[in-house]
Amino acid sequence: MRSPLKPVATTIVVGLLLGACASIRGLARSRRTESAAKAVVASPALIAPPPSATPAIGTPAEARPASEQRSAESRFRPDLEGFRGIAILLVLLCHARLPGAEAGFIGVDVFFVLSGFLITGLLVDERRRTGQIRLGSFYARRARRILPAAIVVLASTLLAAQLFLSPLDLPRVADDALAASLSVANVRFALEATDYFAPVAASPVLHYWSLGVEEQFYLLWPVLLLLATRARRPRFAIALLIGVVLAGSFALSLAMTASNGPWAYYMLPTRAWQLAAGGLLALAVPLLGRTPRAIAAFVGWLGVGLLGAGLVLIGPMTEYPGLAALLPTLGAAAIIASGGRAGSPGRIVLATPPLRWLGRISYSLYLWHWPILVLGPVALGLASSEEGPAEGDLLVRLGLVLVAVVLAALSWRLVEEPFRRGRLSLGRPSLGGRVRGFAMAGVLVIGVGSTTMGAVTEGDLGSVAAFDGGQDPVPATPAVTPSPSPSFVGYSPTPSPSRPGASAAPSASPTPAPTPTPSPRPSPRIDGRVPSDLKPSLGASRADDDPLLADGCGLSLAGTKPPSCIYGDRNGAITVALVGDSHAAHWFPALDVVAKQRGWRLVPFTKFSCVFVDLPIWSPNLNREYTECEAWRENVVDRLVKLKPDLVIISSNRWLPAIANRDNEPERQGAALARLIERVPGSVAILADTPRSDVDVPACLAKYHDAIERCTTTSTAAFGWRHLRRETEAARLTGATLVDMSDIVCPGDPCPPIIGNTLVYRDHHHLTATFVVSIAQDLYAALPPVGSP
Repeated sequence: MRSPLKPVATTIVVGLLLGACASIRGLARSRRTESAAKAVVASPALIAPPPSATPAIGTPAEARPASEQRSAESRFRPDLEGFRGIAILLVLLCHARLPGAEAGFIGVDVFFVLSGFLITGLLVDERRRTGQIRLGSFYARRARRILPAAIVVLASTLLAAQLFLSPLDLPRVADDALAASLSVANVRFALEATDYFAPVAASPVLHYWSLGVEEQFYLLWPVLLLLATRARRPRFAIALLIGVVLAGSFALSLAMTASNGPWAYYMLPTRAWQLAAGGLLALAVPLLGRTPRAIAAFVGWLGVGLLGAGLVLIGPMTEYPGLAALLPTLGAAAIIASGGRAGSPGRIVLATPPLRWLGRISYSLYLWHWPILVLGPVALGLASSEEGPAEGDLLVRLGLVLVAVVLAALSWRLVEEPFRRGRLSLGRPSLGGRVRGFAMAGVLVIGVGSTTMGAVTEGDLGSVAAFDGGQDPVPATPAVTPSPSPSFVGYSPTPSPSRPGASAAPSASPTPAPTPTPSPRPSPRIDGRVPSDLKPSLGASRADDDPLLADGCGLSLAGTKPPSCIYGDRNGAITVALVGDSHAAHWFPALDVVAKQRGWRLVPFTKFSCVFVDLPIWSPNLNREYTECEAWRENVVDRLVKLKPDLVIISSNRWLPAIANRDNEPERQGAALARLIERVPGSVAILADTPRSDVDVPACLAKYHDAIERCTTTSTAAFGWRHLRRETEAARLTGATLVDMSDIVCPGDPCPPIIGNTLVYRDHHHLTATFVVSIAQDLYAALPPVGSP
């Protein structure tokens, strides 16, 4: 059998060859650039370290004062090196979840401003000295700086993922790595952030999104500046270009933050204004140098205050970037503008040796810290609950940060510095050689990602199918009455729902079937090996869900108008409505079976992540208030009033991201649910939220298929302190029937991931369609009577 590690080992070798080829074949050595490079003050994604100060633009060298003709070494600004140290420290503490450092992600904003300042200064200075901007040389320097360390970390992360992650997660990680290698990780993660059913576990290469932003900036910015220099007044044209980019990007950022937070956060067009702000500073260096020392120091400390305000005022529910991003952006700009002069924070704080050392290794540290923080707890066998990190988790994460610092220091010395200083270079190749080397590097990057993705997908998913029997669920005929026995093998939502304008004729009204005598319940499995006849198989478990979204009968995050769909018997005498979020939708397959048996008209109203309570809530996916949910609720109530159903079944996730802290109380949420129920006609059943797993069950079982006990959850953790409190309060206030299926989902302690041969969860909080159909008759028996028996 082919070892799954062999393709990744090959990947590492190819990746390292990539770095060597990029340095040896495609990159020139420039002593002037290298000495200036000591002032590297880049974001974690900054590739090459340009000079830390930018001379006057458009001023002939002979006309400049002697002070402006200093060498690159004399223009080195230690304060900016230390500023990098502050920025990476903020990011580290934020990602380590240190209390009070939740807004430390603004360190990335600081890096963006620094990058815009330095890259613009480098390009404009080159144009002043040589009369041109050489794109080939610029791109080659960027490649030599970024590729070696980035490839080493990416390859190491893929190898670690092979060792520690579940086989079900490897294709996703491989796809993420491919996107990272192509400098489009930000686009991929923007798409995933708006996908409610994207994997819960963080990607170990998520941090490559900022590299994607900056690499795209590096690709486009020199070209734009080159075009501007061909104008009759190049200095004015460059300033105008940067101003237009800043204003346009900021306006777009405000608009996108209000409508689609993830795209505003991850994409270059909505982040370019921060890079452009640094670019304007680079143009203003001659003016800033004439600023009185006291004013410069005051501006620097004002910048510190703005950064501090950002750390205090920006919270988990702040729409970001938006207006809030002005705090770190203006703060960073002010600190840079102060020039590290006497009395400034740059001279007093930032130029200290510890911060400068952190600044020197910040690129490697940024690359290493995130995969270590993501994969480290997995390797140590630690898991965090949804309520927050485990008690000792903070110390573990801080320890992992220290490991990242050590690896970053080694990476800086053994990888970054040798390539940056050209110690692995073979002389000075021609421009054509540099271009060919850069093209070769790009081709190899694509090959690395593609090879890894194919190897992981083919090898590991194949092994998942092998140990669970390699069988997909067998669709059962919906007309058959299921029994809660292990013989049930699947669910197929046929026929298609009836919708206005649909050409399919409604199904004939079936004769209600008698309720079968329940068979003995299957035994929960809490230890041992995953059964070979598991249904659904682990490889098919992710797709074993309700059909509402695929049928166009359920809403994802977008949309406010409920679709008009009828399942079951379109002409049935009894109308039943299902209302809620995805936790209501995962009960739909069971209700669909019952509706077909009982001749009900089943009308679903579901919307992802939209808890059915009369409260404003936050959307972590959209990174803003979930206004679509609020509008959808009102539209659903209006539809229910017109529909006049005989029974309304309401179910929602017990976790509610309330905007106001007072709304986190379950009893207050119960009162908000009651307000909506009072407006709904007919009988109402509140279907309690189900127990939750501490782990992603299919991924866990795929990893520990010989030890089911590794994938169980204690009943205390599964139910949590919120269980039934919201639902009980709403039932008390309205007289609605409270239906709780928890004893069937979790019949003991610990809660099992498998009952009989049926997989209970398709992730860590959604039930499989196969499982809910297997308990359809139990659900029917628990509902309030409706119509004739």
